[in-house]
Amino acid sequence: MLTKSISENKFILSFNETGYYELSIKDNVEIFIDDIHLIINAQKQLSGSKLPTLISGGQYSTTNTETLKYVSVNENMPYSKCAAFIVSSISQKLLGNFYLKIYKPQRPTKFFNDKNEAITWLKQYI
Repeated sequence: MLTKSISENKFILSFNETGYYELSIKDNVEIFIDDIHLIINAQKQLSGSKLPTLISGGQYSTTNTETLKYVSVNENMPYSKCAAFIVSSISQKLLGNFYLKIYKPQRPTKFFNDKNEAITWLKQYI
């Protein structure tokens, strides 16, 4: 059950009372570092705690290598304990594999096709 949420132009961030953030990236957007700062601010407003984060990529949503490199560093994502990504396209899956292999995120990170599997995985970090 979602208790609180913040909506911005490119995303909706919710705090799930189970103990994790749920970030839904909207369709047809590209996420940049400035957007990451908005996400961090929203996490601070909703809880301010370091929690697991469930991230759903919108249809045709993407990002760039500069942003991937930035989010791979723990200090740049102070409220994310781990990241479970739900991908909705082959291009997002490829981007995810690139992220894992090239930038090697400093926190546990995994990509899923199924939301329930992603939630099951991230619950071990609650």
